[in-house]
Amino acid sequence: MALNCHEILIYLIFFVVARFLLACATRGVSVSGFVLGSEIVGPSKRLLTGIVIEYFFSFGQLFLVLFAYFIRTWRALTGAISLFTVPFMVFYFILPESPRWLISKGRFDEAEKILRRIAVINKRNFDRDAYQQVKDEQEKSMLNKTNQEGILSLVKSKIMLIISLNLFFQWLVQNLVFYGVSQNTGSWELNPYLSFTISALVELLAYIVVHLILDRVGRKLPYCLFATLFGIVAILILPVQKFMTKDSQVQQYTMNTINASLKFFTSASYAIIYIYANELFPTNLRNTGMGICSMVARIGAIIGTLCNDSLARIWMHLPILLYGIVSLIAAVLALMLPETLHKPLPQSVAEVERMTFIGSRGGKAQSMITDGTGHEAQSLTGNNEDIILKDQLYQNSFNENEKL
Repeated sequence: MALNCHEILIYLIFFVVARFLLACATRGVSVSGFVLGSEIVGPSKRLLTGIVIEYFFSFGQLFLVLFAYFIRTWRALTGAISLFTVPFMVFYFILPESPRWLISKGRFDEAEKILRRIAVINKRNFDRDAYQQVKDEQEKSMLNKTNQEGILSLVKSKIMLIISLNLFFQWLVQNLVFYGVSQNTGSWELNPYLSFTISALVELLAYIVVHLILDRVGRKLPYCLFATLFGIVAILILPVQKFMTKDSQVQQYTMNTINASLKFFTSASYAIIYIYANELFPTNLRNTGMGICSMVARIGAIIGTLCNDSLARIWMHLPILLYGIVSLIAAVLALMLPETLHKPLPQSVAEVERMTFIGSRGGKAQSMITDGTGHEAQSLTGNNEDIILKDQLYQNSFNENEKL
């Protein structure tokens, strides 16, 4: 039955509104949940909270292919998978607010209440003196107008601006590459359900590898390595297509191996940039910065979809070649970012600048204030490097006066 213009307009409005709400829900839950999980734990557990989300991302794909295999109509499939969102409705009443965020906003009583509850659950003593020191530092910081610029701090600080623009580009590239490769599983010349399942399992394997190595070798090196390897493997498509017998069994096996490798490398770098960016934005801008990254990332995903459609008409493997080139560019630019391994989350733009300053000289950030658990040598506001630097400056000044 043909639809008239009025009915088409109504359906289009419903579709656009539904897509808007879906984007708000999915990206809002993933980004906010990621930030909340990382801010409520110490440095040693930050990787775990970050990578757990990626694990469930893969599990979600496996559930999706299982549902899609048995439910072949898109309306019924959409309704079935929507049931997974129902538990999120009660999360508001269960999950605590981020103590870091509350402290950054001056809501100290609420933060203390949550931290005391965490200490009780972990069977640790709440360190009142450490928290009072954190509170005093934050109150002084809030009196400084330069720390109250909000989102403008991303552009007013040259170092923060460079880091932010770099991260925005990294997210755009990783989503361009990740979704471009993921949506290209139809070219694997296998059963589509099997291709999707293999793709999800390879992605899960990549997350496991990232989980095992990231706290040992850092964030920057693995990220640059995986992005570079993706670019190299993508370029290998050229000799495979040129020198191997077309449509031969050897060429098909080689291409399937390349496709699986590309999926592995892009999944690994995609997981790392999520964790890496979260550790580079300061607390008062973390949710905003990650939100902008996610918004820019959607542009990358859109470009990836368009490339798979338009560029593939010129040459089937041209999109992958493009993804490889931009991935190499991203790897080079990522070398500018500071390492965040074992460093407390920065609380302000100034702490990000100090982290960059110290990292560029091969120094290691120290942390002396505990959170009351006895295990995490971490200030509740992120770091007390300002105290360390002041002591160093005072000592240098004292030595110079002695010489005079």
